[in-house]
Amino acid sequence: MENNHIDQQFNEASKLSEEPTVFPGFEKVWEKIEEKLDKKEDKKKIIPLWLPYGIAASLMIGLGAFYFMNKKEIAKPLQPIIAENTSLRGPINKTDIAKIDRSIKENIRKVELPVTVSLPTEPKSSSVAGIDLYQSHPTCNIPSVEASDRVIASQPQIYNDTLKTKEIDEVVVTAYGIKKSYKSVTASSTVMIASTDKTPVHAPAAVSSLAGRVAGLEVSTGIKKNDAILIRGVKSIDSRSTTPLYIVDGIVLGRESGFLNTLDPKKIKELKVLKGLEATALYGSKANNGVVVITTNGLSKDEIEKLKKVSSESKEEILKEPEEPEKVLPKAGQLTAGEVNDFSKWDYWKDIAVPTLDQYKNTWKFFPDKRVSVQLVNQDRKPVIGEKIKLLDDKKNIIWEAVSDNLGNVELWISSMIDENSDSQKYYLSDGSGQIISSNLRTFKNGQNLIILDKHCLQKRVLDLAFVVDATGSMGDEISYLQSELLDVLKKIEGQLKNTTVRYGSVFYRDQGDEYVTRKFDFSDKAEDLVGFIKKQKAGGGGDTPEAVVEALKVSVDELKWSDENSTKIMFLILDAPPHHSEQNIKKLYSTIKAAAKKGITIIPLAASDTDKQTEYLMRTFALLTNGTYTFLTDDSGIGNSHIKPTIDSYEVEKLNDLLLRLILQRAVLPECSAGISNDNINKKMEREIESQIDIKTVLFPNPTKGQLQIKTRKPIEELFIYDLAGKIIMRKEKLPEGKNTIDLTSYPQGIYLVRIHTNDLWETFKVIKN
Repeated sequence: MENNHIDQQFNEASKLSEEPTVFPGFEKVWEKIEEKLDKKEDKKKIIPLWLPYGIAASLMIGLGAFYFMNKKEIAKPLQPIIAENTSLRGPINKTDIAKIDRSIKENIRKVELPVTVSLPTEPKSSSVAGIDLYQSHPTCNIPSVEASDRVIASQPQIYNDTLKTKEIDEVVVTAYGIKKSYKSVTASSTVMIASTDKTPVHAPAAVSSLAGRVAGLEVSTGIKKNDAILIRGVKSIDSRSTTPLYIVDGIVLGRESGFLNTLDPKKIKELKVLKGLEATALYGSKANNGVVVITTNGLSKDEIEKLKKVSSESKEEILKEPEEPEKVLPKAGQLTAGEVNDFSKWDYWKDIAVPTLDQYKNTWKFFPDKRVSVQLVNQDRKPVIGEKIKLLDDKKNIIWEAVSDNLGNVELWISSMIDENSDSQKYYLSDGSGQIISSNLRTFKNGQNLIILDKHCLQKRVLDLAFVVDATGSMGDEISYLQSELLDVLKKIEGQLKNTTVRYGSVFYRDQGDEYVTRKFDFSDKAEDLVGFIKKQKAGGGGDTPEAVVEALKVSVDELKWSDENSTKIMFLILDAPPHHSEQNIKKLYSTIKAAAKKGITIIPLAASDTDKQTEYLMRTFALLTNGTYTFLTDDSGIGNSHIKPTIDSYEVEKLNDLLLRLILQRAVLPECSAGISNDNINKKMEREIESQIDIKTVLFPNPTKGQLQIKTRKPIEELFIYDLAGKIIMRKEKLPEGKNTIDLTSYPQGIYLVRIHTNDLWETFKVIKN
């Protein structure tokens, strides 16, 4: 049978048939050829690549010739033939085609066809499309053929056996070539996963079961390390990160491969590898290490959420950054800052009442106005520290929960939102077990509640210290200086705390759509680990004013592993922009702040440059609700953009690192269980007042005192305030006569107290020691 005659028959059959002419024998021939070629390694001859049309014609001629050849003879390598378009000599019908096919099948069954073929040792992938009969084409690799339960890959492999063909299946031939289904494209590989195709491996098996199945995919597994996937032939731009991007059922899960160990291998239907231009064109620069696209047989909503949770960079795992060169930070001690302690004012919303801040009360709905202040002491007048206290209404519903600080003080709130109303006529206090410890409470306007409990003096405590930092681009002018100040504080803190185990944590955050939303470093007692984490962070992203403050606070309060022991918990919230405003976010913020107070977490906001007034308002409410204080950077350092001045009558400027250290020590130093004073970290503003006084008119005695303090003045006292060392008002007296007056501090724990006296437009401040 001549070559041009076969050509005519193919063309005529394709034109006359409604569907492409089918030769059932061809598919089986190609399947058997490929199976034998897969095992050939020793030979170095190159298999010629046939054009689909030329392949069909040549095989028919070759198969007919093999029938007459000696069975032991090795077939010579076939030479490439370029198919030509020839004119049709005569019509051909379907009956003739069936006869030709049947004749070929019968001949092939009678003979074994030995063929020795070699492939290159370093093949390159290629894609195959339909071939135009009227155009010449260079020689190319034989494409892969899709078959059930086997790997389909565009990259050829090395083979080491001869071909033995016993039967023929079907192949579809059209006038433009062989019609096949391809999953692979240039620079990609695909594997179809079937249940019969699984190798038995120990669970979790999703990663290990893919080993050796996809061209270009390198799978490393082991008992002592996590399973990992790399894509050969790709390299990260920064030469550090080498992990690919993972997509499951169209959902981008990032570069963490841990989720694969939670994915049932039986549910993986298809796995596709993309790299090079194709990957970056579809998924951008984050796909520069390639993309692993996984298609499943269908996952439930819970399974999808579980995968998202495991793969999230901000959840369930401590962030591990790639190594990078040591970051050079500026010298510490350059930034300047101030403090506004709203607890130091009797009418602490007097500043807020001015229009510049009052308008945000309705915007954010936070308005902690009804305060219940409690002082806990034991029988020896030592502070009761770390006691969980609940504020209950007359129906015994919990209104607020908090934990006593290192001075034994607890701050509780009634109706701290403007849309909250309590109609309770009476309030109660209970301890952590639910036992009522006071049924005669008064709000702070009527005085502080002094309660004696049968508790021992605490001699040792844990300090959990967390830094939550806005790392958006707007912080770029100051973030390196802030990092330097934080690291300086970390170096000093442990040396000044006795009987205290210090643990460090941190959360850096940006905004939705940025490189990340939150990055956390969970608590560790190794300061050097946190130092390394902080040094690696840099400012970027953001762009709009609101940032992911809600998400950052939730991660900080709910996901950082705060100590369950009796501990001091302090969170510095460093930011320059407010949260995104919405009713949902307001509810989330309120819920998170209540949770922080319940855990005993003190929030100390630090406002950076360009902070606006609504952020100041919101941060000052956070501080009040969690027994904290509001701090801010000032322009005195000359570093960064402009810093707004807080709405307050006056404040003291100090070095930021000194301010942070003082605030930590105020709240973390434990009082002496014996005689003596251990904590002298007093409020800086009042300390300056004491130091700057020259002509003192008032006399206080005895000092130190066991409780009874005599105050002698030449004029009537209009107002008298007693403060704790942090500057919080604990007692107020007014309209006292001139001469000698007595103030009783007997019920208060030993420590340092500050007394401010107002007579005839003159304020005088004194430090009193109570033993």
